Amino acid sequence: MTDLRTYTDPDVYLRGVTEGWADPQTDPTRIDWPARQAAAAIPFKVVHGRPLNPVERTGIRYGRNQLGHWGEQQCADALVEITDADGHRWIVMIKRGDGHGWALPGGHVEPGETPVTAAFRELAEETGIRFDKGLEPYEQQDPRYVPDPRASDEAWMVTHLVRFDMWDGWKTLPKIPGAGDDAVDVAWIRADSYADLARHLATNHQGIVFPAHQQMLADILGEPTWPTLRMVATIDGIALSDIGEDGDIVAVGHHDPRRMLTALRRYARESWGEALTPADPAKPYAQIHHEWVVNTGDTVDGPEQEWCLESAPADGTGAFPVTRWYES
Repeated sequence: MTDLRTYTDPDVYLRGVTEGWADPQTDPTRIDWPARQAAAAIPFKVVHGRPLNPVERTGIRYGRNQLGHWGEQQCADALVEITDADGHRWIVMIKRGDGHGWALPGGHVEPGETPVTAAFRELAEETGIRFDKGLEPYEQQDPRYVPDPRASDEAWMVTHLVRFDMWDGWKTLPKIPGAGDDAVDVAWIRADSYADLARHLATNHQGIVFPAHQQMLADILGEPTWPTLRMVATIDGIALSDIGEDGDIVAVGHHDPRRMLTALRRYARESWGEALTPADPAKPYAQIHHEWVVNTGDTVDGPEQEWCLESAPADGTGAFPVTRWYES
């Protein structure tokens, strides 16, 4: 059966229009679509006056989900990278204030802005790093669709990545002025590969990569080992996946057991319609373990496609961090 779910987050109406990041028009059939299609970075269709996501079906057929702009919203992201004296690559990442993990600094391309100008501006607003566009070398990549978890079939994101290389041989990492705007934290993250970045975030910041940036960073850094799990819920910033009939639940990244248990109990109420009770009430966190696992690539056909996970050493090839709830 075709999923015809309709949803727009109330914040789009309550805050988005007032703050300027959402279209005030609630009826997409009244949008000037020929103009928006002409300005789009990635071509898309309009069916019966409604835009259609050109890349994926999100599960929300009608409405804007958590995005404010009907159709394509163009963004710009800044990738600032350095190489230290030992040959390790580091990149600047910010912790998003909306609970969606760690991301590259970036945001909307404002009317009248070029993507490059937007990348310089967003980098300054979210990290305090201010580059002179006339002096700082940069590379602008082709626009790409990003699988933003806030998207719908009628509202989606396309980003322009702008890369900055701050040269090699740093004995100490340069100071980042500080998080600002939508960011709640900012840090240098080691990124010799995508797996290395995932480990560093999980180990040092108890964080995960913003889903919209996972594949983009994997393509740039190499070793795209972050799992393509069928995430069934995102609760308090924790992405949860039911990985099998045994009842085990996996969260990508290493999470505090107390926070994990809170998310699991809410998941049980909302998804199972029942309470989750640990096997031993005296040891409520005993069934929650931090692990390093690899994706074996074993799949089954159909919409319930899932990945098979196996334990691995933390420094093993393709290893990534998870927090697992053992049902049995």
